[in-house]
Amino acid sequence: MKRVLVTGATGFLGRHCLARLSDELCEIHAVSRNVQALEVNPIQWHSADLRDPAAAGQLIAVIRPTHLLHLAWEATPRVYSGSPENLRWLEAATAMLAAFGQAGGQRFVGAGTSAEYEAGDEPCAEDLALIRPATIYGKCKAACWLAAQEAAQYYGFTAAWGRIFLPFGLGDMPGRLIPSVIDALDRHRPVETTHGQQLRDFIYAPDVADLLVRLLFLQEGGAFNVGTGRATTVRSVIEFIADRRGGRDLLRLGTIPLPLGEPSTLIANMTKVSARLGWSAPTPIEVGLAKVLEGVRRNQRGGDA
Repeated sequence: MKRVLVTGATGFLGRHCLARLSDELCEIHAVSRNVQALEVNPIQWHSADLRDPAAAGQLIAVIRPTHLLHLAWEATPRVYSGSPENLRWLEAATAMLAAFGQAGGQRFVGAGTSAEYEAGDEPCAEDLALIRPATIYGKCKAACWLAAQEAAQYYGFTAAWGRIFLPFGLGDMPGRLIPSVIDALDRHRPVETTHGQQLRDFIYAPDVADLLVRLLFLQEGGAFNVGTGRATTVRSVIEFIADRRGGRDLLRLGTIPLPLGEPSTLIANMTKVSARLGWSAPTPIEVGLAKVLEGVRRNQRGGDA
């Protein structure tokens, strides 16, 4: 039986990946720094601080996974892109890759980012667009993929890399765009934003999980975009939420300047994924946003009870 280890398992995307993995016939291991409240079968939980390369290597040696889905990384909103923690995660990831190879691992899939690409006006194609990240986050992610390719060649396992665009869904971190807008509207507070004309590729988190888990059980190697290939303005997302919360009058579009260096366009070219994996994102953004809003309401009612 396949033995899968998921890092970053308690994070936003990690929880969705665990839910998707429950549909597969495999032994699931998950790691977190705090697992006291997470002992849920059939998942076997492990406690470790993966930023410590020694701890990361020891964990791999103990579990001896056949498949490794590496999601753990610095992801704190408004902090992650320039944080020196990215360097620690890069060091830890290289230690895990070596330990995984030494333990006889067979398949590695890592969570990359659209921030690895150079900003441009055209959709990003995996094997054509320049990899020229502008942030330490993007640079360390790109370096991690280079390390994964070298480790895979040296130790004989296969590796794939999912460059994730803009995921959204239930469990998203407070401080990110969609949770921030919902929270402000539900508190009847003004929502101050940029002009919102930026074009982005928003992808529903369960769809991200589906593609990453599919990659985990395939043998296709290389980098693959994790997006929809569809362009959506940030403004249209904010207005969609406001209209369904009855808060259009609370929007203050254009009151915040764009961050320095923020690209006007960030869209995935999904041709390679469609051709080689036969996959396309099944959830339209309107459907995904409606599910998020419904889920938030349901959680609020549960909290009130």
